[in-house]
Amino acid sequence: MAALMGGPSEADLMKANMEIIGCQDPEQVSLEDKLVAFDNFEQLIESLDNANNIANLSLWTPLLDQLKAEEKECRKMAAWCVGTAVQNNEKTQEKLLAMGGLPALVEMALKEDEHEDVRRKAVYALSSAVRNSQPATDVFVDELTKG
Repeated sequence: MAALMGGPSEADLMKANMEIIGCQDPEQVSLEDKLVAFDNFEQLIESLDNANNIANLSLWTPLLDQLKAEEKECRKMAAWCVGTAVQNNEKTQEKLLAMGGLPALVEMALKEDEHEDVRRKAVYALSSAVRNSQPATDVFVDELTKG
């Protein structure tokens, strides 16, 4: 509807939010701004079509990069967004697997000095990623047994 009325499309909003999330200049974008952008992005990708558009818009790489962000809040929100995107969505589960996102999530979940909320969201993302996906489960098990 917004696109018909001349407003930005949901794809444009997804890209704009990811630009805010990925900004490295704290003078331009505060942590609070990033967290609002993450929240907006997560709400957008609750829609199956928008979750599938993450790949079309080349947003997987910047999203997965945030799993290694300095701020624990950004790592948590990135894992949350990954979990939302892949939940009950075979296409995005396959894309996450192809992009190599599972090892980073396993590392986050197992890292003892990681903040509890971050670990919890990593487990949520992993649970969503492996549900009904044997290839993702295989990679998950392989990552768990490296040690």
